[in-house]
Amino acid sequence: MKEIELKGLKEVVYYDKVSSGMPVYVWKNDKVKGVFSALCVNYGSIHQEFKMNGKNKYYQVPSGIAHFIEHLNFYEPDGTTATDFYAKYGSEVNAFTTFDYTCYHLYSTVEFKANLNHLLDFVLTPSFNKKMVNKEKNIIIEELSMDEDIPETQLYFQHYANLFHKYKYKESITGKKEDVQNTTLEDIELVYDTFYHPKNMFLIVTGNVNPYDVIKIAEENLKKKKLSPYKNPKVKKYREEASVVNVISEISGNVENTKLKISVKTPLSNFKNIDPVDLRLITSLIMISNFGPTSDLKEYLMEKELMNYMSATRSFIEDFLIMTITVETNYPKEVIKELKEQFKNLEMSEENLKRKINASTAAIVLKYDDIMSVNNNMQEEVLTFGSIIENEKEHLENITLENINKVIKKIDSSNMAVTVLNPKKN
Repeated sequence: MKEIELKGLKEVVYYDKVSSGMPVYVWKNDKVKGVFSALCVNYGSIHQEFKMNGKNKYYQVPSGIAHFIEHLNFYEPDGTTATDFYAKYGSEVNAFTTFDYTCYHLYSTVEFKANLNHLLDFVLTPSFNKKMVNKEKNIIIEELSMDEDIPETQLYFQHYANLFHKYKYKESITGKKEDVQNTTLEDIELVYDTFYHPKNMFLIVTGNVNPYDVIKIAEENLKKKKLSPYKNPKVKKYREEASVVNVISEISGNVENTKLKISVKTPLSNFKNIDPVDLRLITSLIMISNFGPTSDLKEYLMEKELMNYMSATRSFIEDFLIMTITVETNYPKEVIKELKEQFKNLEMSEENLKRKINASTAAIVLKYDDIMSVNNNMQEEVLTFGSIIENEKEHLENITLENINKVIKKIDSSNMAVTVLNPKKN
């Protein structure tokens, strides 16, 4: 077992890879009572075309199948559900599917061994059949119908459709109604047998637990399973154009006030000489400084009563940096003008940089008071970098104004998409 010291934080993460090939990360916190466990599969909604075993043939499955499997996996061979099992211990179990991965997670305070063993069992012991698949279709379609009526969902996916030509991020994680209806048991089994293998998964456990116990439980559990040979799947990569699809588009929905999203799309190739960890930290600082709660722009828009709400995010989507502002306003034209102007004139002062670094450093330290936050952060790091980051605090503290300005110069503010969600007209 490897002990990974998180520099500057006085924290240690324990790492090992069990014999079945699954990486396991454990962070111990004996100041809390509970344990948060996350078993993650490197398979999400965008992975609809793939090949395996080094062959050139691509298989294509319906959109939404990752989410479909997440639902089905909770059914046990004896007719009960995983939720029924955990109710006996007062444990909380759930799951979620994203564009990039599927995660099954549980929070427990007693009988950790039984809880973790069953997490590994129900996720890695499928009991799919046609009756179950057909029954679940109706449940998912009902869930899908409710999601489609949510204005924020409409705005989100329409905006991604305006940003991306080929990437599957513009498609709903649950798929469309026809995708769900067309999903077969054979599709389910193909995806499960291809991707649900310990070599394509990872386990993260955070909380009051002995790291050696975690490794031992995982090792012994997986050794008992009759695992098929790993098929080494390769997901099809799409060549995405640098341009946006639509510069501006408007839709209508059940909202009282107009909501809008504006994003700048920049190829990561613009930043090829910048450390990937630094790039994530720097772009976060840029967004906070220019569009965050204490930014001059937000204070100006609030003072002029031009908007009710504003949030800023940045994400890394395959080969692109996406910087997005979401606003609720009754004056979309005025707000869009101000946001565009700010994107064209991104800036950071030395004094502001120091304040933002100090605040971000404090947030990193405080995060270790919450076992769920630490677990979620570790999930993101493993998915992004293939491992956890040992020196995030050092990276942050070493950022200079020169680093910031170098990144700002590479951001393509001319490549921008705006999506406006207006109230429906009576």
